[in-house]
Amino acid sequence: MNPLDNAVAQLENAAKKLGLKPSVLRSLKKPKRVLKKKISITLDNGKKKIYQAYRVQHNNWRGPFKGGIRFHPLANIDEVKALALWMTIKTAVANIPVGGGKGGIQVNPKELSKSELEKLSRAWAKAMHKYIGPRVDVPAPDVYTTPEIMSWMNDEHMKLTGQKNKGTFTGKPLDKGGSKGRDVATAQGGFYILQDLVKTYKLKKPSIAIQGFGNAGMTMAQLCYKAGYKVVAVTDSKGGVLNTRGLNIDKVVKYKEANG
Repeated sequence: MNPLDNAVAQLENAAKKLGLKPSVLRSLKKPKRVLKKKISITLDNGKKKIYQAYRVQHNNWRGPFKGGIRFHPLANIDEVKALALWMTIKTAVANIPVGGGKGGIQVNPKELSKSELEKLSRAWAKAMHKYIGPRVDVPAPDVYTTPEIMSWMNDEHMKLTGQKNKGTFTGKPLDKGGSKGRDVATAQGGFYILQDLVKTYKLKKPSIAIQGFGNAGMTMAQLCYKAGYKVVAVTDSKGGVLNTRGLNIDKVVKYKEANG
């Protein structure tokens, strides 16, 4: 089952339990708009390369479309559609007055130089700029996209629209109009849920393994370690480290920052 089939199956199951009207279910099953664009950049070696870019605007009944942009070699339209649907549900459950959307580019950003990454980020913003804006669709960072990438995209959007509005993209650096706490928000939310589960089910502090050691995974590991949990394993795309007695996360972070 691909991510989209999984998301729709979850939606159908929830609809039965909630007694959702068939017309509402039909509307929620399909995104309002699907944007697929071929974007081209000139690499540092002078050659041009074309990338597949996406933006799925799933639902805006509650407010502007909202959702991240991921740069990943396996990004595909079904995944982006599924994530956009889930975003619609997440924002509704959290009672936030926005809808659901998602975007991406099929690329391995680790293979690009900083200048190539900037070109690609600006190319995405250029391809999608007519369909996004603070009252229309507000993209955010996601897998392998950073505050700097959001800053480049927002800058390109302002140039193309002629509007000096810093509210089109979230997740920017603070000096570019970003919000305090945004960098740790994803992991912080997960940590709050972990704490609540431990308390609710009266669990002894569990041993923890974390898959992914970027912004979200690293922050989660730090929060858990600081709170006294035993973090026994962490991994990233290149490998992992295991110690059943518990890792010193501060040292692991320093090692990764120094050595990759």
